[in-house]
Amino acid sequence: MNKLFTNQVLITADRATVHAILADAQQLLTWNPAISSVAGNGHQFRIDRTTAALNQHELLTITTTPNQVIYDSTGGRLVYQLRFHLTSVTDQTLIEEELWTADGSHLPLKLLAPIAKQAFAANLNQLRRLIEHRVVS
Repeated sequence: MNKLFTNQVLITADRATVHAILADAQQLLTWNPAISSVAGNGHQFRIDRTTAALNQHELLTITTTPNQVIYDSTGGRLVYQLRFHLTSVTDQTLIEEELWTADGSHLPLKLLAPIAKQAFAANLNQLRRLIEHRVVS
């Protein structure tokens, strides 16, 4: 796998709260506006999007460790792994999001990387707003 980019965001919430939201696939509907449906159970889910995307449909498998949540995506045009590393910083959590792509992709990844990085960063900031709103409420 090849790392395409890294994004970071600092969230005013504890690591357990952030981890729980990232590990719950149904929560994707609340912070990723392109996703229209999430169906499945356990750790594997079918993701559908209403807007144009490289992966209009994909299968998402979620694995977790105490400090990490990993999304493995297959079944779309882009096979990828999205890794969320969580670090406690006082009363906040630092998320380092890394997008890794499968070797041998036929897509022009160097051209797509800046666009994807910006889109993923926007979603990550939406996640931050969602979590911080829940913590304050």
